[in-house]
Amino acid sequence: MTRVLLVHQPTDGGVGRHVSDLAVGLGERGFEVVLCGSSIPGGLDRDAAPYGGPGHSVLELGREVAPRRDLAAVRKLARIIGELRPEIVHAHSSKAGAIARLARLAHPRARVIYTPHGYAFASHFSRAAERRAYRAAERALAPLANRVLCVCEAEARLARSLGPRDRVRVVHNGIPPAPTGGVDPGSAELARGGPVIGAIALLRPGKGLETLIDAAPQVLARHPRASFAIEGEGPDLAALRARAASLGVAGAVHFAGPRAGALAALSGMQIFAHPSWAEAFPYVILEAMSLARPIVASDVGGVGEAVVDGESGWLVPPRDSGALAGALIELLDDPEGARGLGESALRRVRSNFSLQSMIEGVAAVYDEIVTVSPRPTPLRRPSRGVAQRSPSARG
Repeated sequence: MTRVLLVHQPTDGGVGRHVSDLAVGLGERGFEVVLCGSSIPGGLDRDAAPYGGPGHSVLELGREVAPRRDLAAVRKLARIIGELRPEIVHAHSSKAGAIARLARLAHPRARVIYTPHGYAFASHFSRAAERRAYRAAERALAPLANRVLCVCEAEARLARSLGPRDRVRVVHNGIPPAPTGGVDPGSAELARGGPVIGAIALLRPGKGLETLIDAAPQVLARHPRASFAIEGEGPDLAALRARAASLGVAGAVHFAGPRAGALAALSGMQIFAHPSWAEAFPYVILEAMSLARPIVASDVGGVGEAVVDGESGWLVPPRDSGALAGALIELLDDPEGARGLGESALRRVRSNFSLQSMIEGVAAVYDEIVTVSPRPTPLRRPSRGVAQRSPSARG
């Protein structure tokens, strides 16, 4: 049995979703999965998921750089690797990837795989110096990964610019078929008044919600019964509300807060907008496709690998509120054409981005670097099995 140590930060959003799906899918295929992070990702049963190893249930990994804490995390992870002796250490996100690669210095024979989920230097930064510093750090750490396993080709191009090109692999994110279920009540209520243009995102810099709000006056001038539903929470809520008020569209822009599941919220939206300024390969795009929703999205990162412009949605330049408004108006003007885009998106996600293909692709990369799987060192406490999804987890 191949033992895999999944080192992860954060535990929410796309990274948490990805790690959760991997833990379950790999476990079902006979891997012994051990999770190691600040907490268990959402959707996993805390009682059934072994994580962190004996005496090491928590690895403190914050989003920001904190040298003293981060060095302590490197030392702690090195101890965990020494105790568990996993065949694979698979680190997810920039912070976990840095910690895992530095911990490898204490265990040169460890096999480390790094999945960035969006390089930090490719994200939104207010200062160019920050971008340069993060890129330099990634370049210095690149030789310490046996493989860089990217979630899209756009991310892989960045990986190849940083380190050994022959170590880069791509396995796109994948999702299961959308289950049948009810519509979020808030979205359903809005839809009774007219078409709902929805967005689901953390309310923080880089998600492009400012661009969507800036597009609202132009859209509402043509379709006054339309409304905008923004699902999510974050530090920019007050600023975004103020922006909508200053543009005179506060009555049509609704901030719904966090919801229990994206699929229920998406079910109440007639059009899904994703105006982000930087991305890797967002799950919410795939989820909108799985519900046959017409999509207007910024052409950033790997979004164009999922949404084919003019075939399964519309792609617009980031930060361009005029282009975003024009694409939304075109969909509202032509409901039949919008329906056709949604149906094409559904066919595409089913054929190209399944959860099964993602799990199989990751397992194949593991097989590349594990030619022999010796019996793992026994854990000091009985394992309670592979990680399992909790009953309340999203499908």
